[in-house]
Amino acid sequence: MTICASGLSAQSTSATSANSRVAIVIGNQDYTSVGDLTNARKDAEDIADMLRDFDFQVFDGYDLTKREFEELIRTAVLNIPDSADVLFYYAGHGIQIGRRNYLLPVDAKFESVYDVPLATMTLDRVIDTLSARSAAHVAILDSCRDNPFQDLRLAADLDANLFETREGFDVFKTPLNSLIAYSTSPGAVASDGEIGHNSPYTAAVLETAQSSPFENIQQLFPVIRERVHTKTSGQQIPWESSTLVRPFYLAQQKVEVEPEALQDGAPQSLSLSYQFDKSVPLSQSLSQALGRDIVDVRVTETPDRGAVSASDTSLTYTPEITDTRAVDLPKTDFADTFAVEVVTADQTRQTVEVSLELGMNACDLEAGDALDLNGVGVFRLPNELDITNGLAACSQAVEDYPGNARFQYQLGRLQQAAGNVPSAFESFTSAVDGGHIRAKYALATLLETKRIDRAVTKTPFDPEKARALLEEATAEQDPYAMHRLGQQLLRNGETTEEKRRGFELLERSVELGHTYSMNELGLYFLLESSDHYIPERGLRYLRASELRQDIYGYDNLAYVSLNGLGGNPVDFDKAEAYFLAAAQGGHPTAPASIARMILRDQLKGRPRTEALAWYDTSLERGDAWGGANGAYIILDGQVPGKGPADAALRAAKAALLPNEEPAAQAQSQLDSLSRGDLDRALQLALNELGEDVTVDGQVGPATLTALENISAKFGVPVPYAAASDPKARLLLAARVYWAQNPVRFDLF
Repeated sequence: MTICASGLSAQSTSATSANSRVAIVIGNQDYTSVGDLTNARKDAEDIADMLRDFDFQVFDGYDLTKREFEELIRTAVLNIPDSADVLFYYAGHGIQIGRRNYLLPVDAKFESVYDVPLATMTLDRVIDTLSARSAAHVAILDSCRDNPFQDLRLAADLDANLFETREGFDVFKTPLNSLIAYSTSPGAVASDGEIGHNSPYTAAVLETAQSSPFENIQQLFPVIRERVHTKTSGQQIPWESSTLVRPFYLAQQKVEVEPEALQDGAPQSLSLSYQFDKSVPLSQSLSQALGRDIVDVRVTETPDRGAVSASDTSLTYTPEITDTRAVDLPKTDFADTFAVEVVTADQTRQTVEVSLELGMNACDLEAGDALDLNGVGVFRLPNELDITNGLAACSQAVEDYPGNARFQYQLGRLQQAAGNVPSAFESFTSAVDGGHIRAKYALATLLETKRIDRAVTKTPFDPEKARALLEEATAEQDPYAMHRLGQQLLRNGETTEEKRRGFELLERSVELGHTYSMNELGLYFLLESSDHYIPERGLRYLRASELRQDIYGYDNLAYVSLNGLGGNPVDFDKAEAYFLAAAQGGHPTAPASIARMILRDQLKGRPRTEALAWYDTSLERGDAWGGANGAYIILDGQVPGKGPADAALRAAKAALLPNEEPAAQAQSQLDSLSRGDLDRALQLALNELGEDVTVDGQVGPATLTALENISAKFGVPVPYAAASDPKARLLLAARVYWAQNPVRFDLF
């Protein structure tokens, strides 16, 4: 018998469960550039099996490359519910560089002394990320087996000081309510064990945990230490560092209650349809479908694509979330099956096989954000947003689920992209109030950016509040907040310590896969004017961004080829190819770069009209140089069919954009033009804005009325000078243009 029920979950942005337990297990054994290990994979597999038996939700990976390591950590972080206990286990190569510890993916190699952040995972950063997302955290590290990179010196800090690689791990500061267990003492080497068996340390962990699963884990490690010491004849002594302030149990002891006499009911099949969310409560639908209240439920067959938690009468399904681009999503529905045994109020016990179908909300598909800790894993980059369809979908989602902070944030993304800054500000504020982490970054950006007209948008300028929001989101491990705060500190930090902190935050963001930070560090080390001009190091970051198909990485590498930065050869063809890739992806300034190449005859045989078209594309995207330079080549007589009024229109738009140098150039261009040219440009602008006025260079009542009407329509205040000053009138029309066609400053 099949019983069908349907429903939509109106959950908030995250799931909560006091009993949620998540494990991340990694076993790296078969390395490509260094010696293989003997038992790391078996060690990790056995730990993963044990933790599954203990009802942990396990995210495990074996022989992981750097990219796969990053992806597994990101996936696990996205799936950690609030108040969860988290366990991290790693078996594989690990090394110490300076006073810092690094885990080695299987493709780790150091072709450059600057490859450390791009070839390794920094242990304390992994620990900090997981501990910040959990109520209590335990890390078990069976990784100090030998040093595969002996006699190698590598750069691992901002100043590029070279440090020797060393075997073993150094003890570092343990985050609050965490325990870090090392397979051996600081700086020492751990045994890998006999082929086909577990290492002495993991064998002791398995034996001790399985014999005493309900003990507080802090009571287990002295036993583990004794067993390893005995097994290795005193050669290996495990070590722990703990700040745990409450017990951490590997298994949860269940109280056996003598059941009342039960009657067995016939097995049933149940089909449920819900909206995809981070957590889907099923108890009510299950009870309604059975027609009786449920007094007890337990899971008898686990699902394949998620986890089911059962407690007394509560049943909740948690799908496994992965970060996936919406444009790459093969299908938008999600199915899973599991079985439960329920006892109903009439003392009937029966097995229910559940077939669960989850459908994506259109708002998540249209505006989910990358690396969003409160998201459902589906995302669109800023240049991939479909503003019209997205606004409709997310407006409906907010109406249907007014308490869902995720939908509020995603609506804000679209409102900002559409130029509706006041509404975006309101949506981001609501999302922050609802606990959405990424919204703190978005709201901070609006509070401090110089790319919006605050007189028109009526949004406050509050850098102090913006900084506080960034600090909060950074503490909660949001990579976008880390990037923005790190960028500010590295660029503008007043002390060496602030700059070092900025570098550390950007590096943390890089390890979470954030390409913005790869580009920021790439440019920082490539700038000869920076305090740390290390071109080889900068290029390593830009190449990493390129591998992730990032438009900003393309644009930066175009400049490397165009100008021969960092000692690289000048290559105009390669530069154009990179600029084209960036421009096609929506990069705001890449089109203007192509225009410059045409004008400099770096792209032979290309007409000036094409250069103007590229400049116009950049201007439309908010690049002031596109307008100022477009005006220049028109005034210089380089573009057939274009005159001073066409130049004035472009200059007026550029003059209002936040880049000071091209804006000042545009102002000077306007000052050099005649009243007739400015008036003709005003009429061109009004036509562009949809007003039907004659373009004759004669400003009369019809032109002035049209300007007044269109200004009122978009809420742009009319300055007193506009009554008689042709330049003021033209700038007013340009301001209305930007109110009608707001700059996508999320793309800058």
